[in-house]
Amino acid sequence: MYLKRLEIQGFKSFADRTILEFQGGGITAVIGPNGSGKSNISDAIRWCLGEQSIKSLRGSKSEDIIFAGTQARKPLSFAEVEMTFDNSDNVLNIEFQEVTIKRKIYRTGESGYFINNVPCRLKDIIELFMDTGIGRDGYSIIGQGRIDEILSAKSEDRRHIFEEAAGIVKYRVRKEESEKKLEQTKLNLIRINDILTEIESTIEPLKEQSDKAKKYLDLRENLKNIEVGLILTKIDSTKQKLTEIQENKIIFEENDKNENNKLLKLQSEREELKLKYEQIIEEIERIQNISSESKTQLEKINSNINLSNERILNNNENISRLENTITEITNSISELTEEKENKNFKKENLAKNKELFDKELSEKQAELNKITQTLSEKAKEIEEKKKIIEENTELKYELQQKFNEQEIIIKNSNDRIKQLEKDLVSIISNLDKNRIIKNERLLQFKKIENNRNKSILELSKKQEQINQIELKIKSFDEKINSYQSEKRIKESKVKFLEELEREKEGYAKAVKSIITECEKNQVLNQGYKGVIANIIKVDNKYATAIEMLLGASIQNIVTKTEQDAKTMIEYLRNNNLGRASFLPMTTFKGNKLDRYKSVEGTIGIASDLISYEKEYDGIMQNLLGKSIIVDSMENAIKLAKENRYSFRIATLEGDIITPSGSMTGGSLAKKTSNILGRTEEIKTLKRELIKLEESIKQLENQKEEFSKSNAEQIDSIEKLKEEMQQNEIIFATEQEKMNSINKEVTALENEKNKKQQEISNHNENVEKSNNNKLMISKNISEIVEKCTKLNDEITEYAQKHQTDQENIDILNEDITNLKISVSSFEESNLSIDEIIERITSEIESKTINIENYKKEIIQLKEKNSELEQLIKELEQSILKIKTEVENSQERQNELKQQRIKENERISEIEKTIEKQFETIRDIKEQIVKIGMKETNINEAITTLINELWTEYEITPNNAKQFERPTNIKKVEEDVKKLREEIKQLGSINIDSIEEYKKTEERYTQMNEQRYDLETTIAKLHEVIAQMTETMKKRFKEKFEIINTNFNETFKELFGGGMAKISLEDEENILDCGIDIQVQPTGKKLQNMMLLSGGERALTAIALLFAILKINPSPFCILDEIEAALDDVNVYRYAEYLKKLNKLTQFLIITHRKGSMEAAGAVYGVTMEENGISKMLSISLKK
Repeated sequence: MYLKRLEIQGFKSFADRTILEFQGGGITAVIGPNGSGKSNISDAIRWCLGEQSIKSLRGSKSEDIIFAGTQARKPLSFAEVEMTFDNSDNVLNIEFQEVTIKRKIYRTGESGYFINNVPCRLKDIIELFMDTGIGRDGYSIIGQGRIDEILSAKSEDRRHIFEEAAGIVKYRVRKEESEKKLEQTKLNLIRINDILTEIESTIEPLKEQSDKAKKYLDLRENLKNIEVGLILTKIDSTKQKLTEIQENKIIFEENDKNENNKLLKLQSEREELKLKYEQIIEEIERIQNISSESKTQLEKINSNINLSNERILNNNENISRLENTITEITNSISELTEEKENKNFKKENLAKNKELFDKELSEKQAELNKITQTLSEKAKEIEEKKKIIEENTELKYELQQKFNEQEIIIKNSNDRIKQLEKDLVSIISNLDKNRIIKNERLLQFKKIENNRNKSILELSKKQEQINQIELKIKSFDEKINSYQSEKRIKESKVKFLEELEREKEGYAKAVKSIITECEKNQVLNQGYKGVIANIIKVDNKYATAIEMLLGASIQNIVTKTEQDAKTMIEYLRNNNLGRASFLPMTTFKGNKLDRYKSVEGTIGIASDLISYEKEYDGIMQNLLGKSIIVDSMENAIKLAKENRYSFRIATLEGDIITPSGSMTGGSLAKKTSNILGRTEEIKTLKRELIKLEESIKQLENQKEEFSKSNAEQIDSIEKLKEEMQQNEIIFATEQEKMNSINKEVTALENEKNKKQQEISNHNENVEKSNNNKLMISKNISEIVEKCTKLNDEITEYAQKHQTDQENIDILNEDITNLKISVSSFEESNLSIDEIIERITSEIESKTINIENYKKEIIQLKEKNSELEQLIKELEQSILKIKTEVENSQERQNELKQQRIKENERISEIEKTIEKQFETIRDIKEQIVKIGMKETNINEAITTLINELWTEYEITPNNAKQFERPTNIKKVEEDVKKLREEIKQLGSINIDSIEEYKKTEERYTQMNEQRYDLETTIAKLHEVIAQMTETMKKRFKEKFEIINTNFNETFKELFGGGMAKISLEDEENILDCGIDIQVQPTGKKLQNMMLLSGGERALTAIALLFAILKINPSPFCILDEIEAALDDVNVYRYAEYLKKLNKLTQFLIITHRKGSMEAAGAVYGVTMEENGISKMLSISLKK
């Protein structure tokens, strides 16, 4: 077996999943700088194998072994280590060729162990590796400091390494388990003996109780046979009476059904009339709503008419303004047209004059040409120069003309700019005025809008208040109806109860006769105090229990003295009125429970839970002083057992347990009213009726106040609606004005922008013309200079040919003047064309504006026509609505008359229904009386049946085998005798029969368990002794071999010397300490504490190697155990490792070169990222 693979994730510095692969056998070294996480690998292996001490893993708490995070990485939530072993040689006792051990822990504290991914216990892992040297306490993992610990620790603490090597750990574990089991078995035996002692003390008294209970059951069986027949006879006679009453009840119920049918028919007729009445009311309300809605519609229509008139006025103002604007623009166009005509006339005159000048210029030019032909070549040359001068002069004038044209353009542009700026000032002035008007109107509009919104909000709140008030009034009506309905029910019930009380319904015939006679006979009444049912007052929750406890005593008559009771008995006998029970106050002194054992659910003694006058104390204590009331049957049974059935017990549901042990219970027939507390109930109902009347009156007053408040609120909301309509008209008018001024402002802003753009364009033209002027001026200067030079030459020639030249000069001068004039004509003509073009453009623009304004006027007039048409339609609607209102008033009066008639019919049928109710009520009272009689008889039958079931758990149907007695008197005497016998037996514990049987069986069972435990103890002693002997034998054999191996290994590593191990107590070899004595070469035999650090480390390594020789561990991890050795000893240590690696796989964590050289494979650990360990990507193999 060898370690095949190690996987680590989240353990200490190994944040990422890290896998180390190992080959079978050989030495693998793990190297790396200090702090890189090398030792975390050995800690991970120890932890995976079950190490529980976090301190030994160099931590303080379990979370410390989970990766805690760095500045760049978050902490992980778990740590996991997985070790995979090759088990092909079946060293591990498990049916797998490859075994994977895994341990996982979460930061929440949850953890788990797994074998081949199957969850397991730590114990399973320990047992799997037991005696292999692998484990948390084995010698397969020797970490930093562990070498020194082997030598410096107490001699007793070294034993676990030797025991692991000797293979006795599993025996020690089993022995300790057996010793624990032995102690537990001894404790169980002590408990069994205590139980047996307790059973022996109770079994004899239980036997006596069991015999007594068996006798009681025999007597009770005899009593059952006699008493069941007696009860069955009584049931038969009572059932016969019940049949007669039920026949009478059927007749009355049939009558009730017929009368109810009549009532239903009347009610149906009433509902039809009511429906018709409601329809008339709805029609009246609808007509009234039409009137109200008509008023609202009229107000709305008038509002729309006013709004339309406002809009027409506003449109007329706009039309007037636009017509004035058109007049102004027309006048401006007329002026421009007149100016254009003047310019055209001037242009025609210029054209005529130009023709005359052109003709004269041609004549002069011809004459000049003639003279020049006669001149010499020099003269021709001079003439040529003069021509050049003329051409240049002509060019100069052309340039001058262009210069003048640019000046005209500049002048015209500047004039236009001035005109535009003037217009712009006017536009801006109008715009500012309109903006001021707009802002003023906006403020006014905002104020109007705020008032409108405020009115809407206030109207909404008022409407919500009205809704709340109407809901409140509706709730008042619902409460009043509810109280009135409750009042009617209670009045009916009071009347019914008073009738019962008057008729003394529910009382026995004799009791009823006594009460009636006492009311008439004052002499008899003097000794009469009342019936028990009327003397006591009982809380409703205890009523059922008290009634069941009293039973027939509830109708007992209380008298002052025995003589009064005697007088009343004689009255009953003389008048043959039946029998009654009397309770003279002078004979009862009271007999109340003084103490009893209470249990959970006990409420108290029955006499303490009722109210009565002090003078009746003796009677009440006698009737109820020895009766207890509890909350449930379960607690009643507990209380009865606890007090040995010494008094009566009743539950709140009316179930009874008697002192004899009998139990009475079950369902109770529903009663209309019982005699217990009937008088008190009448008083309570009357008090409640007074409260109801007060509540109804109070609610009606509150409703009236709310109604007044509602009327005031409706008036206020109507006023608010009127204000709201006025505000809406003002709001719409102002909104229209705002829209109009917004349009004007927008138009002026567009006009302003257009003018500004035109000014900008003219400014660009001026700048361009100025640049052209500069260029032309420069060209003119150049021409003047050239002409001056040529003139000088001509002057010189002229002085020689003055006469000819004078003629030529005169001609040239005339020609030049004529050319200038022609050029001037052309210049003026050009200027006039530009002015005409500008005027034409302006006229066209203004004409377009006039057309737009005319279109706008047409649109406004069309809107006015539409509004006038709308006003006419609205006025027609007003007339139509007024006509509808007048017609609806007549219909409303007709419906009101019809409503009065229908209301009278409803009143008549209501009276008929009330009479029918009286008839049905009388029938129902008779049915109730019969029902009460039926109930009393049913209760009597139920009581008998319950008694039969309570006492003997028999029903009449399965009691056919019991004989009905003929001599009832004799049977009753027999019953009395049997009950006396049962009473003499005293307290009976029926459960003691079964209890004795179970106790006897338990006693036998406990004796058998005691025998089993004693046998187990003997066997455990034998097993412990055998394991102790085996452990001694194996340990002694292995210890001697380890001693021999230690001496040999020591000599080989130290190059001589001597070493031995010895037991401190030869007689106690399993528990005594182990001493180590060594003698390095050339030194005396001495204690290890006197050795140097290197010698101590090498001694410990020698001992470890000696153990590995006797019991090689499949793999061994050595974490820097050679750190204290010098280089020579490191090489010796490494050489010895090579000898041992045939049987043991070594994983060494080291810094030493000698150790690295011995390794067959090398892994490097580094921290490329702070706080995170990583294995080098390539394994280096030697």
